[in-house]
Amino acid sequence: MIEVYYLSNTSSGSTAMKWLENHSLHFVERKITKKNPIKLHELKKNLARAENGFDGLINKRTKKFQALEIDENECSTEYLIEILIKNPSMIKLPIIIDEKKIVIGFNEREIRCFLSKEYRRTQLLDSGGYYLEE
Repeated sequence: MIEVYYLSNTSSGSTAMKWLENHSLHFVERKITKKNPIKLHELKKNLARAENGFDGLINKRTKKFQALEIDENECSTEYLIEILIKNPSMIKLPIIIDEKKIVIGFNEREIRCFLSKEYRRTQLLDSGGYYLEE
């Protein structure tokens, strides 16, 4: 099952979910709020799947992160996890994840990994972008 982690005040989460709906992919929404923050096990699961670890999960462009004036490479894992749980706006979102794949941030090219290989193959052949030699 695909899960979509997002903040309600960003458009990228709704864009990702609309894309998934348009491609008939079933997913579970996981809206992160103050009353329902990201949980430790959820963050660890996403961190374990992120190709670049914290570099892939931390949105370094946020004012909150820049105000910390830290080098994440010199911080403990526990400290960075604590910061992200307390400040979910510092997490790159949406996070779209299933049992095998993860996409952090909405990127239409990357999100296609959730489509079946057969569907992607058919779409490419039908669009005239590729052909199979027989």
